[in-house]
Amino acid sequence: MPTLQEEQLARIEENRAKARERLAARAEAKAKEAANKDAEAVKAGSSGLEQNVRDASKKRPYDSIKPAKKFTNYIEYDFSKIKDSKGGFMPDDDTSGLPNGMTLEEWKQKQQRIVIEPQRAINPEDNPKCFECKSFDIDFEFFKVFRCTVCRACKAKFPEKYSLLTKTECREDYLLTDPELRDKELMPHLERPNPHKTTYNNMMLYLRYQVEEFAFKKWGGEEGLDNEFERRVSLRKEKKDRKFADKLKQMRKRTRTETWNKRLDRVEHRHNWGPEARLADKGIAIRKCTECGMETEEIIF
Repeated sequence: MPTLQEEQLARIEENRAKARERLAARAEAKAKEAANKDAEAVKAGSSGLEQNVRDASKKRPYDSIKPAKKFTNYIEYDFSKIKDSKGGFMPDDDTSGLPNGMTLEEWKQKQQRIVIEPQRAINPEDNPKCFECKSFDIDFEFFKVFRCTVCRACKAKFPEKYSLLTKTECREDYLLTDPELRDKELMPHLERPNPHKTTYNNMMLYLRYQVEEFAFKKWGGEEGLDNEFERRVSLRKEKKDRKFADKLKQMRKRTRTETWNKRLDRVEHRHNWGPEARLADKGIAIRKCTECGMETEEIIF
């Protein structure tokens, strides 16, 4: 009769044999399935593009899988309709942010401050000439802004006429007002970025001889401008002296009061009453201190 250990060994061997059979059958089934898939793929590729189109009526294997609740709300973008915004910068074909009637090229030229010189006429007499040397090489920026025909050489040669003045210099030296300086028809000016800080308003530059002509016409010549300047300087000096005199008067009054208060704090004051003055009709007696001037009124019964 076999022992217990022999029965167990025989059962183990039997189970091993069954496991080998199952593994062999599984491997054979996988090989058949792979062969069938390859055959179907070859058949689908040879049948044309119609077999590659997915039938929408058939249910896909993953349709039963649903996302979590927190992922159900999402935005689906159609990338075929999305436009490249160039990272927030102005695209080449976008003119929505430009001033009315201005193209992108005109805007770029204005930003770069490029002055395009006009074409010269065939007849030399029709071309503008320099007022000083009669040259055709004029500064077209001055001609466009100030309507002044002067070449670059003469502009540097005669700074007393063609140099540029700031708005502050025109207001202080030639006594012009802000409304007059803002009027482009009356006083044409050239705008430049502020050299002190880029966020400040643009600097306004004026041509010297135009400013002098307008100022002399306004004040009646060079002598009239000098007289008005001296008058304003004297008024400013009088106002300053008057203000200084008022401050000095207040300081003296304050010093006198402080001196008297110190004297009172240092020595106890005793009133030295003068003679009594009676008002018989009112029944009041008035007494006055001869030192501090204090007055008292007493009712007489």
